[in-house]
Amino acid sequence: MVNRKILYQLQSVEYEHEFDRKALKSLEGTPGLEKLSRKYQKHYIERIYRLKLTGSGIRVNDKNFPEIHKLLLEACDILQLNYVPELYILWDYRVNGFASGSEKPIIGLYSGTIDLLSPEELLYILGHELGHIKSGHMLYHQIGSLIPYLGELASVITLGISNIVGTSLTLALLYWYRMSEFTADRAGLLACQNKEAAMSAMMKMSGVPKKYFDKIKTEDFIEQAREFQDFDYDSLDKISKGILIMESTHPWTVMRAHEILKWVDSGAYDQIIKKHSTIKKVSGSTGTMPCLNCGFEITGKEKFCPGCGTRFGRR
Repeated sequence: MVNRKILYQLQSVEYEHEFDRKALKSLEGTPGLEKLSRKYQKHYIERIYRLKLTGSGIRVNDKNFPEIHKLLLEACDILQLNYVPELYILWDYRVNGFASGSEKPIIGLYSGTIDLLSPEELLYILGHELGHIKSGHMLYHQIGSLIPYLGELASVITLGISNIVGTSLTLALLYWYRMSEFTADRAGLLACQNKEAAMSAMMKMSGVPKKYFDKIKTEDFIEQAREFQDFDYDSLDKISKGILIMESTHPWTVMRAHEILKWVDSGAYDQIIKKHSTIKKVSGSTGTMPCLNCGFEITGKEKFCPGCGTRFGRR
């Protein structure tokens, strides 16, 4: 059992993956994105997503699935989210979850995720989804997830959205979507603070049969992930990337594990744990904390530090 530490005043920029950062910069320069975002918000598509999830899923709270709710609260506390998103369970036996909503994000977990994962593995999945929320990924994620349906939904076409989505914008959105997964994976590890749990969750996500769960050897998977460096994503040429996973929203699982291990091996993960677990809240009734850059007391809700101007979070 890992003695998990609360990472006081953790900011998403500190664990943001460089692929995510580069892809977002490229995406934001793609023509049509601003117009598409305005259309998306104008026609309440986010509300439709929310209605679908809340209408078909089962809500988790302290009375209904209290063990899962407790893990959600712990993950929010560790990652320093200012609020607790609603959590719903949906029937599907994949090992996965998702976050939805940019204005009021909510999280969905599939039944298979809950049945097949240990509490620490589940904490990794919850931390991953909370990482997307903390980093502000949700608006572009939802737009990206909508793209495959634009040609099929007449109701959407009449809004004029399908005419905005050209090939370049589609590919840029999906490419950034994949790269943002690397950032969220780091958040997942920070939440569970157990590399083996993160790796075993990845293995189950990849398709390990249930009857072999008690024989899972994470060290073999870790070795496989380390060997994957010969196929490092950053070194693949553009044509190879396009052919391999151009239309996917997620990178290969082994590739994701490889990127987590690279981050851990670099020492950056341990530095974040050490840095933020030693920060203490300012004593007194104000509920403030010190800015990491200048020490100015803040509440944690500011976007910029009043003392030195440091920006908190990416967006």
